[in-house]
Amino acid sequence: SRTMSIKRVSLVIPVYNQLDYTRQCLESIARCTDQPYELIIVDNASTDGTQEFLRDVKATIITNQHNLGCAKAWNQGIRASGGDVVGILNNDIVVTPGWLDGLVAFMEKTGYGLVSPSAREGKLEYDLPVYAQEFVRQCTGATRQGDMYAACMLIRRDVFERIGMFDEGFSYGGCEDTDFLWRMKQAGFSVGMTGSVLIHHFSMVTQDAIKRSETKAYSAENLAHFKKKWNRTVRGSW
Repeated sequence: SRTMSIKRVSLVIPVYNQLDYTRQCLESIARCTDQPYELIIVDNASTDGTQEFLRDVKATIITNQHNLGCAKAWNQGIRASGGDVVGILNNDIVVTPGWLDGLVAFMEKTGYGLVSPSAREGKLEYDLPVYAQEFVRQCTGATRQGDMYAACMLIRRDVFERIGMFDEGFSYGGCEDTDFLWRMKQAGFSVGMTGSVLIHHFSMVTQDAIKRSETKAYSAENLAHFKKKWNRTVRGSW
């Protein structure tokens, strides 16, 4: 319904090494979030000091013995969460003041099943709070319907209740977000991005590290799994 009221938000952040990014991300959330939230961090067997760092973080910490990849970690976090809305966040994003209030307000106003902010990607070589303030001033009424930004998504609990969770047939990361989006649309949910919130996303930090150190084969396997499932390629829109 269009008059939905969101009472409790859970934030799920999977991490796999990249401690400096995780630290920046968590500091920005602590600094920029006005409303209460539940924080769940899923550690995919980090070996770079992340485990030690997380001991001092006030959150539910789920520690995996192996890197289970994206979809499985997201699902672990969702299962452990209690919010009527679940935020799925990359650990290489930096949020800005009022980000969660803005996304929740956008979701309550539109009744969308999934909402995402706008994002600027790349190196953080600019004054993010000033840039975000000016961006939001100019773009606050702008929306992009039918699109999501997988680095930061707020998803209503009833979406998971109706369509299930992320498909764990996609390994590491890739295509599981598009697959979820298409399943949502198939079930009649709307999604959208808003210009009323801007975040920074360093982008592809963990994926690039995995490709360097572990495996390059998974992206081809994910594309094949997607094609078998939908009988078409992931390229192009719903």
